[in-house]
Amino acid sequence: MSLAESSQVTYDVLIIGGGIVGTGIARDASLRGMSVVLFEKDDLSCGTTSRSSRLIHGGLRYLDTHDFGLVFKDLQEREKLLRIAPHLVHPLKFVVPNYSRSFYERIRLRAGMTLYDLLSIGKTIPSHKMLSAEQVIELEPSLKKEGLQGGALFYDCQAPFVERLSIENALSASEHEARIFTHSRVIGLKASPEAGSINIVEVEDEFSHARFEFKARVLVNAAGPWADKVLEHLLLEKPGEAKLRTTKGIHIAVPKVNDSAIILYAKTDNRLFFIIPWLDHTLIGTTDTDYSDDPGNSTASQEEIQYLLAESSNYVSKLSKKEVLYSYSGVRPLVRSDSSKNVGEVSRSYKIVDHRNAGSKFIISVIGVKITSYRIASKESTDLISRMLNRNTKCMTDKIPLPGANPEMKNSENESKIMLKKLGLDEKQISYLLGIYGTRFNKLIEIIESDPALSERFCPTNPDIGAEIILATREEFALSASDFLLRRVPISFSSCRGLDCVERVAQIMAKIFNWDKGRIAREILDYKLNLELQLPLTPKPMIEIG
Repeated sequence: MSLAESSQVTYDVLIIGGGIVGTGIARDASLRGMSVVLFEKDDLSCGTTSRSSRLIHGGLRYLDTHDFGLVFKDLQEREKLLRIAPHLVHPLKFVVPNYSRSFYERIRLRAGMTLYDLLSIGKTIPSHKMLSAEQVIELEPSLKKEGLQGGALFYDCQAPFVERLSIENALSASEHEARIFTHSRVIGLKASPEAGSINIVEVEDEFSHARFEFKARVLVNAAGPWADKVLEHLLLEKPGEAKLRTTKGIHIAVPKVNDSAIILYAKTDNRLFFIIPWLDHTLIGTTDTDYSDDPGNSTASQEEIQYLLAESSNYVSKLSKKEVLYSYSGVRPLVRSDSSKNVGEVSRSYKIVDHRNAGSKFIISVIGVKITSYRIASKESTDLISRMLNRNTKCMTDKIPLPGANPEMKNSENESKIMLKKLGLDEKQISYLLGIYGTRFNKLIEIIESDPALSERFCPTNPDIGAEIILATREEFALSASDFLLRRVPISFSSCRGLDCVERVAQIMAKIFNWDKGRIAREILDYKLNLELQLPLTPKPMIEIG
């Protein structure tokens, strides 16, 4: 349904922001029977969601700040995400080595591991083990032996392609009648005395620049690091009255050096950082510095990259800038509190702000949410929305799996694998598609059966097939080549960075959307520009633009 058609009704909930929080609330509210419309100015999960460490974890380091409630809540959420999205969230082995640590620090690590297990009530992943130095090296040979005193082994979880979590939440919401619009910017809140408690917002389509008015009983600001800007647009907050403390964290990708995730402490400032196996690479991060510019302009500086390289090289084989495949930078929307605190001391707890106290209509902001806690934050937000609407509703998102984990399709998995082989796909492709789509790969089979040519690869260096492009545009809200290559499949993270296939992708999408040659050329150029902005190559750009 188009923007014009969708603007003819009044919604229970209008959500601004298509990251993991916005799509999580959209899913929860629509499952409870509310009418929902969501607007994202760019693409789903294009902001902080896609620039994270891609971990689903309780936050071992939060034990140091005695934030036990946060750790407990996130560990419970970790277990629920394993249950509702097993195709997207996987257990990950972590090693915490002790290097030249005092007896007290080593005992502290043992106590922390025990407490982490105790807070993981009902967990299905293994408990921790303390390791000797020899056992640490046997488990993770990439680590240096000098100064190693032993360590600990424990498990948390990883969402390797976390963008798909947002997409599947949006897909589930859409299946329950929510309207999801990407590349649609909320311009502002319109005054309308005759509308009573109804919020009226103006929305602009990015492509046509046409504007439409939407009405909703409750307005939800889930714009992540842009939340303060949204409040200014809605005239609920004056410049300078910030509710966020935005901080920047960068990651770098290097050729794979480790098999287990490794938790280390920087020698220069004792800050915790990760060395994580991810796809076919190793991901190193993150930093934590105050950031006040537009979150969309955040990039990794050469100094930050060198910091991660130098600190990593203290523990694994020496890494240099020439080995950096690319970097990315994200902005955390932390809840503003005592500005005198160091960045690392700022709480990672989220906050739901009810703006009615400021004399506004039914408007809330959801800020400071980590990926791990998105579902529980969405639940608590939707609980508040229910009370605002005088509804008696119950959350079901902890029980109903995401679309790719549909249990009704599990029994046909073997049959589907057999069918995929008959359609010409090899074992590697089948395993890859299962990891992205879960039980929804049956959708790909339907598409291939209607056009066998769509089982062919469109990229010489990746296992992806044409049917994925059809599925992304038909059901997964992809409207551009960048949407598809950056956030529907992991091609932009591969060795070719998508440069081997962006032209082919644009041509296939052109047939779907009736693009002319000019639009195809712009799509290719836009992808190259987006690639350099969001996942810049280092130490210098290697993309020829134009």
